[in-house]
Amino acid sequence: MTIVGGSHLLPALDVEMAGVLAESFNSMSIRVILMTTVAEVARGGAGFEVKLADGHVLQVEKILVATGRRPQIEGLGLVEAGVEFDAAGWVRVDESFRTSIPGVFAAGDVIGPPGLAAVAMEQARVAICQAFGFEFKNETDHFLPTYIFSIPEVAWVGLTEEQARTGGIAYEVGRCSFSTNAKARISGFPDGLVKLVFRVPDKVLLGVHIVGELASELIHIGQFVMHVGGTIDRFIDATFAVPTRSEAYKFAAYDGLQRLTRRV
Repeated sequence: MTIVGGSHLLPALDVEMAGVLAESFNSMSIRVILMTTVAEVARGGAGFEVKLADGHVLQVEKILVATGRRPQIEGLGLVEAGVEFDAAGWVRVDESFRTSIPGVFAAGDVIGPPGLAAVAMEQARVAICQAFGFEFKNETDHFLPTYIFSIPEVAWVGLTEEQARTGGIAYEVGRCSFSTNAKARISGFPDGLVKLVFRVPDKVLLGVHIVGELASELIHIGQFVMHVGGTIDRFIDATFAVPTRSEAYKFAAYDGLQRLTRRV
């Protein structure tokens, strides 16, 4: 089971998609308990007795605590060198990953979230190019994908529906459930869906959210469309191999267009 203090799994995740992930977990007998925290843990029986803040008591065999990250900078001599840190202890850097000390660059986990290997490597490439005067890469990606290798996988890029709403953007969404996707059904694991968030006036793609097998690979299709300021029509016009999971993009776009027509 999974204990979550907030109203849904993974605070950065689109709320609807967090619900989809939770449903998939529950279908695999991974119980998701929201809006409570662990108050006390004690050994008992063959494992542990976990008392929740709401008074419920759980009997479990093992416990995994996931409460965030902190930078590991001990022994690097950064404090002695005068490198500046923010209030949370992350190394301060500018857009080129220069620290407060000339000639010292920092990238990856020591400068803070998202803490993804791919992002850290891209940051390091920019830092190296800046440090040695290479012209290969001057900035990091403006549309960084986030991905979690859960079962099923989760991946997203761009705005969530909540961020679009809070930002006052006139938006619409398009969805395609993998339960209607031939490849997903053939694979025997049709959980999840593809969700597109796009701007109403011009259909420009603002965000892509995927729960399902291979989500970490599928997300790049939407990412590349966002890089060129593309619209959901790009998915309509493209020919996707059948059967593939990527075809879900096309039907999510069709769903979005249908929703647009109903708004008129």
